[in-house]
Amino acid sequence: MRFDTLSLSASAALLFLSSSSQFTQAYILPPHAIPAPGLVARQEPVASAVNSTFIACLKPLGAKVLQRKTAGFEKERYAFDLRYTYNPEVVVMAASAADVQVAVKCAKASNVPVAPRSGGHSFEGYSIGGQDGSLVLDLSGLNSVKVTGSGATAEAKVGSGVRLGPLYLALFNQGGWTLNGGTCPSVGVGGHTLGGGFGLLSRKYGLLIDSLLEIEVVNADGNLVTASKTQNQDLFYALRGAGGGSYGVVTSFTYRPIKPAAKATSFTYNWPLSQASAVLKAYVEFQPTASRDIGVEMNVAPDGLMMYGIYQGTKADQATAMASFLTAAGKPKSSDVREGRYIDGQLRFAYIYNDPKDINALGLTGGYKPGDSRYTKGKSLVYPSVLKTSTINLLKKWGAKTPSGGTANYIIVDIWGGAVQDHSADETAFIHRDAHTVFEFVSEWDENPDWMNDMYAEFLTDFKANYGPVRGYQNYIDKDMPNWQDAYYGSAITRLKQIKKSVDPGNVFRFPQSIPLP
Repeated sequence: MRFDTLSLSASAALLFLSSSSQFTQAYILPPHAIPAPGLVARQEPVASAVNSTFIACLKPLGAKVLQRKTAGFEKERYAFDLRYTYNPEVVVMAASAADVQVAVKCAKASNVPVAPRSGGHSFEGYSIGGQDGSLVLDLSGLNSVKVTGSGATAEAKVGSGVRLGPLYLALFNQGGWTLNGGTCPSVGVGGHTLGGGFGLLSRKYGLLIDSLLEIEVVNADGNLVTASKTQNQDLFYALRGAGGGSYGVVTSFTYRPIKPAAKATSFTYNWPLSQASAVLKAYVEFQPTASRDIGVEMNVAPDGLMMYGIYQGTKADQATAMASFLTAAGKPKSSDVREGRYIDGQLRFAYIYNDPKDINALGLTGGYKPGDSRYTKGKSLVYPSVLKTSTINLLKKWGAKTPSGGTANYIIVDIWGGAVQDHSADETAFIHRDAHTVFEFVSEWDENPDWMNDMYAEFLTDFKANYGPVRGYQNYIDKDMPNWQDAYYGSAITRLKQIKKSVDPGNVFRFPQSIPLP
């Protein structure tokens, strides 16, 4: 998943100017309506319907509780995607698991829905509740990373508020370790893990949930419990793939960390869209035979196709591993292949502003915060088999379109397989173990949403005709996904609802696409 940073403060979400050579106007928009760039919007806080008992209950947390109409609240109320301006009841800046426990107990007592926020990257604003009146539990203060042990028995305990860039840097600094997560450095480890967690190491080591040893989570009663293969097994099952905000507030993860190869080779290859048919056909047919040491993605955009990835090994070995694909795809317009450390590749594909060379840039110490984003809409489809010619033609067609008003519009095509398939579909709540190829469709603010809506409609029609029941990747959550419970969770949804009833019968942890009660 690729995001380039854009300098835009959270407070800027409420004020835009519509200007041309003739006029400048101000507009007042209804709640949740983020205007296109170039408009002024002013939104008044929604009056609270919760009695003072709730605020009094939170009093032990002191200044960590940010109430409406305060400067701190306005600074922290937004998440990554500024399309949404849901108005939380309060924001709690938790600094410990004990803080989370207090907040959850108070929310339950006053029937206020709880919205955990790790990195705040939910495409549908669920990190701020997906509705007005939630308790947003900001977990950025739970940011410790500690590696203990060595070799095959090493463990990495990670606070649920850590972002991926700082996580990778901390693991590297504690002995050269890493984890098999995604590339975007500002994504929070919490939601990313709980939805599965695919990255450039997944074909070799599986999903991020496959590296989990145990999870500490505050349940609906405000108790801190441990979920693992030996404790609270049903909860451990549900949290691995369907755990984002539905069952509790995770405060820490314990993973089995990974020692990457001593030398790793990062690479990019670029082709014009005129070669799209041959390149995409070669790409998806490469999946079954590709070395597990290859982690790769393909961007399809109006300026062409870009393949980028990391190979676990030397530059010479990478050339051998990629040879069959490159022969079938045809000569790229350009390429950039670099041998170095794995963390150098992580930095390269983090796309941090100004393309830094120092790995310390992964620490995101330059002030990256929720709001440094574009207005983003994402969708997904999970393909179980090699793409048909009709699907490749759609990629070529829609990749070439440049909609008006969009700062970036592209399709990311990931080939999965490898170690992702080493785990059975019923081992965790993540059902997409047989995924061959996964698409992420991204529009980073588009004044005219037709690019996304019309494009996705064509891909859905093609999918239903060629691949069976529609499947989507829950980490690219989409409120418009048809039959979303089946698309994200398939046959697991029945068990997930029963676990929900067992651990959260009062539905404390709820948002528009949370796992519902049976």
